Amino acid sequence: MLLLRGVVGAAAGRRLSTSQLPLQAAAAAGGDKAKLAKLRKLTGYSFVNCKKALQQHDYDLEKAEAWLRAQAQAEGWARANKLGARATPQGLVCVAALGRSAAMVELNCETDFVARNAVFDDLVREAAAGCLSLADAQPDDTVTPTELGRVVASDGRPLPDRVALAIGQLGENVTLGRAALVRAGPATHMASYVHPGHSSDRSGSHAGRYAAVVLFEMFDSGKDVLTPRQFGRNLCQHIVGMAPSTLGEPAPESSTDRPPEDAPAGSGSDSDGRAETRLLDQEFLVEPDLTVREYLAQNNARVISFLRMECGETAAAAD
Repeated sequence: MLLLRGVVGAAAGRRLSTSQLPLQAAAAAGGDKAKLAKLRKLTGYSFVNCKKALQQHDYDLEKAEAWLRAQAQAEGWARANKLGARATPQGLVCVAALGRSAAMVELNCETDFVARNAVFDDLVREAAAGCLSLADAQPDDTVTPTELGRVVASDGRPLPDRVALAIGQLGENVTLGRAALVRAGPATHMASYVHPGHSSDRSGSHAGRYAAVVLFEMFDSGKDVLTPRQFGRNLCQHIVGMAPSTLGEPAPESSTDRPPEDAPAGSGSDSDGRAETRLLDQEFLVEPDLTVREYLAQNNARVISFLRMECGETAAAAD
């Protein structure tokens, strides 16, 4: 009898152990699914690629993520080499500002469709923020392609690697364009504006097809003038819309605020035929009855310098 009870007890134990196996398998499968979902969220890669990465690394999440990113980087460079000859007339210009410094960076792509993609938008902001980090150490305001290529993004990758990764994700050519720094002195105001603005614009970072930054001074004259913020925005809107290429010569101190009625609009001189491209001599976009020179005089202000970029304008000029 005792022997029979022992046999029955052992059999029951085996049945209990066997019944737990499906539960353990289900728990393991649930953990694998959770890792798969987390890996997809971390990397943005497909279900198939994430599953392959986990299987190859015994479901070690960190190793699988590192492998995926390395594969994506290699594939991105391969595609970048293949698509590198394609023209990139579209894209975005981003202005990033911090304190008394600003950076303007152009990122180009083949189509307007990709320019509106979140991956592309994030990349141009990363590029501008990285370029802004050069402001303290960079003596010159012009940033060369070599210097821009040395900029490190927030994930520790050089910008060219991030561009190659974006090419792999987006499926078309992407190129780093122009870049420049703007620095304001202690008594100088700085304003920026992009057009059209994006819904993803945030404090210190703005991206669009057109961008402008202007440095100016405003002097206390007791007049009822605009605030520096609104005044600077108006100037930037004008620069974006009217595309001046030079500042122009300031008026002589003995000149009056307004030129004679029979003189051409602006400074009164258009002997070189370039008044339309000189900022100070242009008809002011916000108040067409005034020139920019007259607008400055009304607000007791002086423009020191400005920077304007239009996405794709260098490619168009080359054509």
